[in-house]
Amino acid sequence: MSLIATITVSGDPESLREYRAQVNRLLDEEGDGSYRELHTPERLEYEFKLHGGIPFPPFVSASQVFPDLTVEVEWSEAALARSGRAIIRGGVLAEQAAQSHAPGGAVSSDVRAGADGGLNLAVSCTRWRESWHGYVIAADQHAFFRLAGSEGSCELWASDGIEPEWAERWSVTSGDADYVELAHREPIVGDELRELDRLAREFSREWIWFEESPPEETAVERARFAAYGYPVRAANLRSEKLRKVLRPENGGLAFVLFGDDARWIPELLRRCWLRGAT
Repeated sequence: MSLIATITVSGDPESLREYRAQVNRLLDEEGDGSYRELHTPERLEYEFKLHGGIPFPPFVSASQVFPDLTVEVEWSEAALARSGRAIIRGGVLAEQAAQSHAPGGAVSSDVRAGADGGLNLAVSCTRWRESWHGYVIAADQHAFFRLAGSEGSCELWASDGIEPEWAERWSVTSGDADYVELAHREPIVGDELRELDRLAREFSREWIWFEESPPEETAVERARFAAYGYPVRAANLRSEKLRKVLRPENGGLAFVLFGDDARWIPELLRRCWLRGAT
C-alpha cells in the first residue's frame, strides 16, 4: 500500500458526532477499504492505507451538511516521494498543497531495543533544506529535532514532546556539547512543522504503539507482549518489528538504516538528547 492518508475533523463536539455517523455510513456504502479511527471528543481522526486515491467524497459530502467543521487531509506516497495536504470547509476545498521530495530526502532510521524488547532509542530523519530534520523517541519521551552542521561542529535543536516550538539547544564542537534550555522558545511553523509532523506520523504508524492508546486498538500487541514476556512501557516497538526486523547486537536488538557518513547522528542524539532527558 503506497498511499497513506490522515484525515482530521475539528469543531463543535456535537457536530463531530453527527459528522462521524454520516461519514462512516458513506464509507461503508462506497467500500473504501480499511481505515482506523483515532478519535477524541474534540477531534475526529481517520487513518487510511490505500492502493488508490484518497476517499474524499464522503468527507466532502458530510462537510456540506456541517459547514462549521474544518476537515484537514494530509497524505504521503513514499514510492513516488510525494506528499500533500488539503483543507475542506463547507464542502469546498479551501486550501491545497503538494510537494515532491528529492531523492536525497530519503528517510534514515536507527532503532535500538533491549533484550527484553523495551525501546531504548529510535531515530527517523531526513536531509531537508540544508539540515537534518527528524523525530526521536525513547520509552518515555519523544521530540522533533533539527540538526545543522557536521559531526565535528553542529547545533542540535529539540522540542518538548511534539510541541510546535524548539525548547532546547546543544552546540557541539570537537566532541564537547554545551546545553541551553531556551528561555524564549522558537516556534516551528509552516513547511518545517509539516515535514517534522509527517516524519513522526509515518515512523510511529509503522514502528510504535503507545500504552495510552485504546485497548481495542492495541489488543493484539498487548497479547503478544504478554506471550513474549515483554514489559509494556509508555512507548513500545511493534511486536512484528521486534521479532522479524531487529537483529541481535551488543546484548540488545537493533535496526540501522543510516549511511556510514551519517551514523554519528543517532549517536549524538543518544549522547545529548537522551542523556539530557533522563
